[in-house]
Amino acid sequence: MNDSTMTQVRDSLNGKWVLDRQRGQPSVRGFLETMGVSPLAIEANEKGDADHDTIHDITLSNTSFKIKKLSRVNDMILDVNLNEEQVKPMLPGDRIKKTLATSEHLGHVLIKSTMPTMNGVASVTDEKNLLQETAPDGSLRSIYVQKLNIVNESTKATNETIRYFVPFEGEAAPTALTAGGNKKVQRYYDKKVGAS
Repeated sequence: MNDSTMTQVRDSLNGKWVLDRQRGQPSVRGFLETMGVSPLAIEANEKGDADHDTIHDITLSNTSFKIKKLSRVNDMILDVNLNEEQVKPMLPGDRIKKTLATSEHLGHVLIKSTMPTMNGVASVTDEKNLLQETAPDGSLRSIYVQKLNIVNESTKATNETIRYFVPFEGEAAPTALTAGGNKKVQRYYDKKVGAS
């Protein structure tokens, strides 16, 4: 982590958070393997995550949840109304991703998704909880714990990954031009629009 991290107390999940690579399971290798992602793509993801911070920028209210996931290899945004299932096409093709987010309070969110994998469909549960803990210097600080569970419906493979995030202040480094997520979708639309 860089010098933009700072010890601070938060009363909600709102704000920017940076992955603590010294705790839990910072790598999502097991998750990606369960999804059926190729070993080469997993290796590239791990290299990018090892070299650059992973930032989650969260906006949570009583009615909506938005998260921007920023890393060297990823640039994705999820923006949903709480308690309303979102059905979204995944490009290319006619694949569908379904997402339902619920929240018990501003320090908690539970996202349940079904999405296409390389070899079928996966069910994913992503739970985020705000916790307070004592920092090494004795001060109180906030962390958020992400518990990520996946079940590949085709292969019956499962994985649980637990990651820790700490408050972050500042700007995230730009993602690579080869990053997936929204940049890939934008390039797809640019090609379609350019071709029509």
